[in-house]
Amino acid sequence: MKILLLHLVGIPHYAAEIANSLARMDHDVHILVAERNLEHKSIFHDDIEVSTVGLTSNIKILLRTVNPLTYYRIYRTIATIDPDVIHITQGFVWINPVLPFISKYPIVLTDHEPEETNDVTFYGRTRIYSWSKSHMRRNADRVVVHGEYLRDVLLSLGLPDEKIEVIKHGVYRHYTKLDAGESTESLPDNNVLFFGLIADYKGIDVLGDAIPEVHSQLPNVTFKLAGNGDITQYLDESVANADYVTIQEEYIPETDVGQLFRNASLVVLPYKSGSQSGVLTIAYQFGTPAVVTDVGSLPEAVDNGQTGFIVPPNDPDALAQAICDIFESESIQSDMVENIDEKVETELSWDVICEDLVEIYNRVQKTN
Repeated sequence: MKILLLHLVGIPHYAAEIANSLARMDHDVHILVAERNLEHKSIFHDDIEVSTVGLTSNIKILLRTVNPLTYYRIYRTIATIDPDVIHITQGFVWINPVLPFISKYPIVLTDHEPEETNDVTFYGRTRIYSWSKSHMRRNADRVVVHGEYLRDVLLSLGLPDEKIEVIKHGVYRHYTKLDAGESTESLPDNNVLFFGLIADYKGIDVLGDAIPEVHSQLPNVTFKLAGNGDITQYLDESVANADYVTIQEEYIPETDVGQLFRNASLVVLPYKSGSQSGVLTIAYQFGTPAVVTDVGSLPEAVDNGQTGFIVPPNDPDALAQAICDIFESESIQSDMVENIDEKVETELSWDVICEDLVEIYNRVQKTN
């Protein structure tokens, strides 16, 4: 099958995981990415044909967005490839104007954030973003989401149930490949990691309230909070300045992500709201248990008591207790690591997930 993946916004890790697994299954895989992401071409298997559209700097994106030639070039690239199916993994705003000209192709769309309530970018909060996303859903033959909760969100938005497909979100394997491999011997043991873009809904203030309680019970536990944004605004000064808390307020290069997760004994996602999280898939890739809150589809990705713990949102006492429960039992930790390894090799393997995707592609081909 000739499959074209379109990923025109953001680093194409998600598309690369799918593309590489499909290529291993001997499909003819093509991908169209933004030119600004050409530096990430190495994450794609050599057998994958990578094309680009000239979306580079933010200024050029604005200029190219209003230039009709941008959409003509996207159309010509798609028509030249002439795929059996198109899978849009990201960047639908640049696809919408092209839709009338590619309607003969079966189209699958991955909708990562159906609720749109937690988008922290200016563009993500605009009406054009919401409209373009809704328009893309209506015109796609199938919409893929990564959780039953997200299926319910789409149903509440009026999307027919027969158009919605639920599959797992696999682990991001490329972080182990890009890992610089720097030693963690000098870093503290029993380390709890919070990682990701900083935003209100991430619940950093809840974690901040839980940290002193954990420290009072287990003084040898340390905390690392790392991400692009102002972390200290969510923490009491006493917590932010504690010698057992390390704060790294910056964008973390991909080559440094591995060291953070290798040094983490536990990853926390104390979100107040949300749909899913790529952070959890990175944690699993490095065999790290997680404590997550019961929001969105997060609890669907954690086997409570087996690969981590699920706690109520906005409950620092429950969060602190779950962290302590893991560190107070070596058997719990070792069992969770073993369970995570098994989960990664089976249900969260992209090779397994892509078998389900191919079934979806076959169905849309038959009905198109």
